[in-house]
Amino acid sequence: MLTTLFFGFLLIDTPFINGSVDDLFSAAREQNKVVIVDVYTEWCGPCKLMDRQTWSNSKVTSFLNNKAVSIKLDAEKGEGRRFAQKYNVVAYPCVLIFNSDGELIDRRIGFLPPREFLYWAGQKLD
Repeated sequence: MLTTLFFGFLLIDTPFINGSVDDLFSAAREQNKVVIVDVYTEWCGPCKLMDRQTWSNSKVTSFLNNKAVSIKLDAEKGEGRRFAQKYNVVAYPCVLIFNSDGELIDRRIGFLPPREFLYWAGQKLD
């Protein structure tokens, strides 16, 4: 399922699901995919850069649609706050990769350009 993000006058389809973290892991198990979580905050400049450059990149979107079930969580609201505390997320953006059983594989903090994200995530999935 694609989510549409609005940036100024630009609408971008992204590969992030709407739903809960439980929904995310259930979908990952059903589809035999990894889970990728983008933990962000509304005030975070590098988070906005990830949205504009990385998550909207067609190669990244294709990679995520084929290999992962993904979600964006605001670390300062609702379930995102609990998730960030549970996984000790203290800097943003923080991208976490889990296997479908919920075991953390790796995390990266800070802006990841599309090529760097694809290289890092691709290595973790091999």
